[in-house]
Amino acid sequence: MVITDEPILLQEEIRNALERNEFRLYYQPKVNLETGKIDGVEALIRWEHPEKGLIPPIEFIPIAEETGLIIPMGEWVLRTACFQNRKWINAGFSPMVMSVNLSVRQLYHPNLVNVVREILKATELPPEYLELEITESMMMDKDRALEAIKGLRRLGVQISLDDFGTGYSSLHYLRDFPIDKIKIDQSFIRNCTSDFNNATIVKMIISMAHHLKIKAVAEGIETKDELIFLQKNSCNHGQGYFFSRPLPPEELIQYFHFIEQIVSQEGIFQEMANQKKIQEALESTRQELRDIMRQQQGMIIKVVKEDGKFIHTLCDGKLMYRMGLRPEQVVGKELKHFLPVDIAEKIVKNYQRAWDGEENLTYKGEINGVHYIASLSTILKNRHVVGIIGSYVDITETKRIKDELRVKDLKFQLITDNIIDLVAMLDKNGRVLYASPSHEKVLGLSVKDYEGTSKFELVHIDDIPPIQKECTNMIKFKTPCQIEFRHKHALGGWVDIETKISPVYDECGEIEYFIAVGRDISERKRTEELMRKSEQLSVIGQLASSIAHEIRNPLTSIKGFVQLLQKEVNYPLYLKTILKEIDNIEEITREFLEFAKPHASQMEKLNVTILLQKVFKLFNSQAIVQNVEIIHEFDSDLPNIFCNSNYMKKVFMHILQNAVDAMPNGGTIKVRVQRYGTDSIKMSFIDQGYGISKERIKKIGEPFYSTKEKGTGLGLMICYKIVQEHGGTIEIKSKVNKGTTVDVIIPIEHSII
Repeated sequence: MVITDEPILLQEEIRNALERNEFRLYYQPKVNLETGKIDGVEALIRWEHPEKGLIPPIEFIPIAEETGLIIPMGEWVLRTACFQNRKWINAGFSPMVMSVNLSVRQLYHPNLVNVVREILKATELPPEYLELEITESMMMDKDRALEAIKGLRRLGVQISLDDFGTGYSSLHYLRDFPIDKIKIDQSFIRNCTSDFNNATIVKMIISMAHHLKIKAVAEGIETKDELIFLQKNSCNHGQGYFFSRPLPPEELIQYFHFIEQIVSQEGIFQEMANQKKIQEALESTRQELRDIMRQQQGMIIKVVKEDGKFIHTLCDGKLMYRMGLRPEQVVGKELKHFLPVDIAEKIVKNYQRAWDGEENLTYKGEINGVHYIASLSTILKNRHVVGIIGSYVDITETKRIKDELRVKDLKFQLITDNIIDLVAMLDKNGRVLYASPSHEKVLGLSVKDYEGTSKFELVHIDDIPPIQKECTNMIKFKTPCQIEFRHKHALGGWVDIETKISPVYDECGEIEYFIAVGRDISERKRTEELMRKSEQLSVIGQLASSIAHEIRNPLTSIKGFVQLLQKEVNYPLYLKTILKEIDNIEEITREFLEFAKPHASQMEKLNVTILLQKVFKLFNSQAIVQNVEIIHEFDSDLPNIFCNSNYMKKVFMHILQNAVDAMPNGGTIKVRVQRYGTDSIKMSFIDQGYGISKERIKKIGEPFYSTKEKGTGLGLMICYKIVQEHGGTIEIKSKVNKGTTVDVIIPIEHSII
């Protein structure tokens, strides 16, 4: 051996050696201690100096590491080893794992993963046949080392931790790093058969590796006793001079068969090794089962029956600890020894049911504030029950969520059951998924009548196009919309509804369903219409009074002069015509004045039945002439109303006259009087006439609009005004060719001062 004292000169020689290809790789076999086969080899570099001979790594590796030459040297080793492994595979040898040592500079080199990837591709070596060895001291910079190792593992390369036990915090690395193998340092293998401490450490490392699913490799095996010791303790692989020193590739092949005979010739019998392995596997399986039971979120128990008592022989799982229990409190004990008596008695009854053969037995319970669900099944031996297995699942959080949801559902149900607003949920296709109970109160249809129906099935056909337009815009722009439409009532007719529809989105921002909140605005629309007509009547009344007074004075003078002129002509036909038209103008003027003055003065308490009987007597002769029959229905015990009898008679007479005019061929007028709510009376006048279209009904009561060919419309306007001044309303419903119903609604008590 030649040791140089001139590092600078040696550095230059190392560089030249790389260029002159003076480095060689020797290979030391790794033997499977169970089968004796060579499963892998470790590549070790040697310097074949032309003058100094064979130089060991200890002489040049530190200098190469210090100067950075280790990077090209390490790449040469890696490439040469992979080519050699590929060469052996191509020659027909069973594939072996090629182990190559990495230096600390190589591990932290940013291009390491790319270099390994390129070499594997160039040599066509499958990555699982390459193993890179690192030491614990190389992983002091944990983050950088972990990043590099994970990158190599992603290539499929194996990682081995060399010199295990000699570095700092070995267990820390095993926990955090993806390691495939650990190599027990030769310092522990040496004298492991005579040194108790070494023996204990080796056993512990092998056992720990097996539990971590990591293979153990023993370095530096030099004696038969060490081989047998490692076999007895189930070490996976071994290497050392007892099998072979590092050899050039051609010599390794020459001694290959001889090396593979050593384990069978010098080690323990295969049967003993197998038995030991089976025992260890069994114990490992048991330990895994215990670990799994302890780590599971639930709890597993086993119960047997002794002298009529249920005794627990097994209990573990995280749920047990959440219940405040420990295995030593449960195992070997009855329930009453660690649970309150009342809870224990309930569970014992379930144990007995399971013991008696009840299948798929489940029950719920609570222990120390933890809610659970348990499943019990029996253990059979020779068709006899020998035990019970119980599986427990923690449902505390589930129960809490369900309780919260139940409270929310109750609150929501309470709200939806009592609100008068119409709440509905519709899917993307407009089908009703939910309808609040208020639909039945407002529209007369049950919730079941709605669910599954289309949003347009109960909507007035004329209102569908604008609804479709608004819904299309809502979907397009993903904004709420507000619409008004007429909805069919279960008892017939239409209800005016105002609805706001809002889209509800899923986690992807797409519309999942719609929420519609609506209300009945029929009364509001009627009130608005009455207010509109009331305002019209008020304005027209003032206008009518002014016009009538302005016309009346000159009209009186004109009529006087025409009457005088009539006496002076021989042919008064034209003058008679003029006087007739003047009379018509006077009648219109009188109606204007009648419309303009108040009608609710001189109110008195009257019996509506007697008042209508007087109207019928006055109108009867005209009805007979027109071949019209008047029939009436009065509720009993009708209360009195406060009104001006003369003006109310005029309203009833005008309505009856319109009804007679609507039946030129005769017919029947039905007058029905009944209580309306708690504070009004409704008088309905129902004819069989030609009816009025919906468009014309909307205009009735407006200035100068009449249902008659030569009418002025002032008569109905006066009727509206009179009823309004009595605090009442007039409502008209009609169907063409079916007849008309006029409802006059008057409060029971009303006075105007």
